[in-house]
Order: sequence, then structure tokens, then C-alpha cells
Amino acid sequence: MYNENLTFENLPSAISQMINKLEAIEASIASIQQQQCPSVIDTEPYIYGIDGLAKFLHVSTVTAQSIKNSGKIPYSQIQRTIIFDKHKVLEALSINKSKGGKKL
Repeated sequence: MYNENLTFENLPSAISQMINKLEAIEASIASIQQQQCPSVIDTEPYIYGIDGLAKFLHVSTVTAQSIKNSGKIPYSQIQRTIIFDKHKVLEALSINKSKGGKKL
């Protein structure tokens, strides 16, 4: 259909082909995102403790503790357990990065 002149008669077919290709592209993008960020897609929305934050961000526990102490990311604490919301952590870090903060 690329070499044909687009006419009113073949417009439905052309649109159908475009929709099919768009759906294939969306499926490819979703697959790539899942491969690159599997920890964000998992079913557990929370991170528990500094060790969990370090694993989630792929940094050392010292760096994770520094990030928490800097106030850049929100967290809650119940008794001695520190709890981070994964989506809020990613959002806070992306906001800090866009303001000129250091990349992790």
C-alpha cells in the first residue's frame, strides 16, 4: 500500500493497516519497558527498609541511606520499619533530576 495513491476507496484498508502496525508498536514498547523496569511493574507497591531501597535503585546501602536522609524521597516509618512507595520514589527522583540533580 506504500506505493499506491491513497484514494477514498482504499482509505479503510489503509487505516486498518495503520492501526495494526500501531498495535504492534505499542506491544513492542510495553515488552521493552517490562524488560528494562521489572521492579516497577511487580505487584508489591512498597519497598521495605534501606536494603530494599538500595536494591530497587541499584545503589549501595550507604547511598540509599544518603538519599533517604537528604529528604529527596518521601517515606513512612512504622516503629523501626521504613517504608517507601515505589512510584513516589521514582517520581521524586525524576523531579530532582529534571531540576539539575545528580543522576543515580
